[in-house]
Amino acid sequence: MHRIVPNIYSDDIEKSKKFYTDFMGMELAMDMEWILTFVSKENRTAQISVFQNKENKPLDNSAIFLSIEVNDIDNWYERAKKENIAIVYPISNESWGVRRFFIKDPNGVTLNLLSHIN
Repeated sequence: MHRIVPNIYSDDIEKSKKFYTDFMGMELAMDMEWILTFVSKENRTAQISVFQNKENKPLDNSAIFLSIEVNDIDNWYERAKKENIAIVYPISNESWGVRRFFIKDPNGVTLNLLSHIN
């Protein structure tokens, strides 16, 4: 196995594009209008693809949950607060050695942003 790419659906592809490039700091590697693929600037195999929801009905994304390890988790948390991104689990030091918080992307997908505690 070389990589696994999570795929999510979006009711607003432009909001997704802005979120993953501006807030998450990813590079837009492919834009075919109906699918966007974002890659990490630091690790090109870390990717997320977003598909346009063609069904025109609300999606239940409660089962979609992504974990993304980042540097300087406290900076990410402050940025999320400043940009009014929905924080659904406050920043916390967990007993298993990570500091993390959860946010919702524009599509209702939960992102677990985390850093290992040294």
